[in-house]
Amino acid sequence: MVAHGLAESSDQFDTVEAIRVFGDEVALEPPDPALPLAPVKRVAIFAEAFLPKVDGVSKSAFLTLRWLQLTGREVIVFAPDNAPSHIGESQVVALPSFGLPVAPESRVAIPHPTIMHHLEVFQPDLIHMFSPALLSVSGMWYGRLHNIPVVANYQTDLPGYAEAYGLNFLSHITRDWLRFIHNGCHYTLAPSKFTIQQLRSWGYRRVRRWARGVDSRRFTPERRSAEMRARLLNGRDPDSLLCLYVGRLANEKRVDLLIEVARLPGVALAIVGDGPLRGELEEKFAGTGVCFTGYLYGDELADAYASADVFMFTGTQETFGQVVQEALASGLPCVIVNQGGITDLVTHGVTGFLCPEDPRAFANAARMLRDNEELRRRMAISARRTVESNSWEAIMAQLEEHYTAAVRLNERLKRIYPPAPGLLPAFLNRGH
Repeated sequence: MVAHGLAESSDQFDTVEAIRVFGDEVALEPPDPALPLAPVKRVAIFAEAFLPKVDGVSKSAFLTLRWLQLTGREVIVFAPDNAPSHIGESQVVALPSFGLPVAPESRVAIPHPTIMHHLEVFQPDLIHMFSPALLSVSGMWYGRLHNIPVVANYQTDLPGYAEAYGLNFLSHITRDWLRFIHNGCHYTLAPSKFTIQQLRSWGYRRVRRWARGVDSRRFTPERRSAEMRARLLNGRDPDSLLCLYVGRLANEKRVDLLIEVARLPGVALAIVGDGPLRGELEEKFAGTGVCFTGYLYGDELADAYASADVFMFTGTQETFGQVVQEALASGLPCVIVNQGGITDLVTHGVTGFLCPEDPRAFANAARMLRDNEELRRRMAISARRTVESNSWEAIMAQLEEHYTAAVRLNERLKRIYPPAPGLLPAFLNRGH
């Protein structure tokens, strides 16, 4: 799930703990022997968020690490200093970090001289950076100076988050800083068409699409549970339309847009997740019967999706929206805000509804689904069908293609500009 939480930290993060947090997605299937693998043997991962934090960035980094291990690659990970020291046989280099008042569960790692030492010893032949912010600039510079292919995921809309917290003056500064990092890489991998268009309009170059997978074996309507449904209803009418929100409780998620849904007769709202706004939201929704569960993981999360009737998501700054994809796999019509990367996932009137930032629009969608069981049934079937082929194994096969493209681009650049300090960086920044 994309909601930001903390798993139990341990020096060695084992498979049992990984399955508890992420579910069976960590047990990736071995690749088809016919699948062409990229010509890389040693990969350095720079993860701005990593375990024990649980969010979209840490999950993507962790699953990529598992895939690389499964395909016989050596991997080293650079992450904030609350990370475990190893994932399997792969070393995790924990780096000094600081917390954020608006997101106390987050740690921001900073560049450190030890990074260069570890890279010199490890000798990576590809660097993969997950949601670059501060830490990853070290990976970008090392790759540029040593003519090593570098790819970077754009997963977090930091400029949008700055605006959501009233720090508008930081939005353009952040956008320019991130553009500097990403344009210094061989390729930027963005998860949605919306985000690709947005990045290109901001001057980001060499942007390719790399979406996200979903485990449709775990997230499935078959996990519907009377016990979980009763827990989410929390004493409300069992015949209510049960609407579910999953995500962090923070400014950028705009959970307040669901207030009119919570007040509708015959509708019950359950909110899964936690965050700095929980207390404020509990006060705002007081008297509506809304159930706040806190974070749910693994089987409990999958059961929560399957036991609801409708999924609602209001986050306006999403680059993809993994929780929406999990809800679709669970057979839920999805009512979402008509902004950001989540709009790639929902077809209006077919798998759900796209709403403006207006509580009444969300309430109208809930009312329509409450009163039309046949519409809910059709949307549920369509929702499941749209994501059944989005396995993590298929997504990782796409990653091999991106790695191969980065290696080939790097070889072309080295032929045009024989390795020498400054030449490759200058070429990349000119936008070829």
